[in-house]
Amino acid sequence: MGNPNPSSAYGVDFKVDNQSRATNGKTMADFIAQTFGLPLPPPFLSLKKSESIQFGANYASSGCGILPEIKQYTFGNCMVLDEQIELFKSSVKNLRKTDGLSKSLIFINMGQNDMDLNKKLQYNASLDMGQYLAKPLSKRLQMLYDLGGRKFLVSNVLPLGCRPFSISQEKPTTRCVERLNKLASQFNSYLPQMLKDLQSTLSGSKFVLLDVYKVFEDVFSKPASYGISDISHSCCAIDSVKRNPICKNGEVCSDRNQYAFFDAIHPTEVMNSIMISRCLKDSSVCKPINLMKLVKA
Repeated sequence: MGNPNPSSAYGVDFKVDNQSRATNGKTMADFIAQTFGLPLPPPFLSLKKSESIQFGANYASSGCGILPEIKQYTFGNCMVLDEQIELFKSSVKNLRKTDGLSKSLIFINMGQNDMDLNKKLQYNASLDMGQYLAKPLSKRLQMLYDLGGRKFLVSNVLPLGCRPFSISQEKPTTRCVERLNKLASQFNSYLPQMLKDLQSTLSGSKFVLLDVYKVFEDVFSKPASYGISDISHSCCAIDSVKRNPICKNGEVCSDRNQYAFFDAIHPTEVMNSIMISRCLKDSSVCKPINLMKLVKA
């Protein structure tokens, strides 16, 4: 959760708190909560001590990632996954009953910032992505299990080379920057077996992979089928001269639903909606079981 530029266009279609989302409207987490009739998950740090997290909370931190060292590359005072888990741990301690945790859904959507901002990852093709990024993620998922989590929805990474920022900066001869797509695919390839191994070793756990890479590929191949007309440009104005992918002011496109990307790296509300809609019932997008079955399990 968090807005990389609070004075800009973020949350233009959906402002419910002081920290609008890093998109024009709702996030995937918002759509999950909405689908199951729950209140939208508030930013955990915005809650008062008297407020309950009975119906969930959002521990995400804009611009951060899985690896602790990302802090040296990112903007602001973001919280890496370890710090987010510490916040979750503190909230679990304050719950009157922890048995509800086993029925709760833990949604993890990370990895893009690690590959974007950590130059060691981005430009070192010899690095083993499993050892360097997927393995640390696995360790932290086990930590969340130890705190009481049992149902996990874990997203892979979208096609990094097809984002407006990647295209504008590297100006590929093909539609996308294949080097970056290969980096994303390498990380993504480790996740299915990693989650399968976790489920087989952690008693009572359920791990489901949300294949956002596939959803983006489907939209890119037939955008009109999803009501989208622009898959290559950001809806909001960005400062490409300063190589900054976030919205620089309040200037936005008039029809946000026509765009796949709101800024140069984050999807629009309509893309977030498409991803969760596909995940709900499509076991080729959320696997090995769809989101509806995971929640009911």
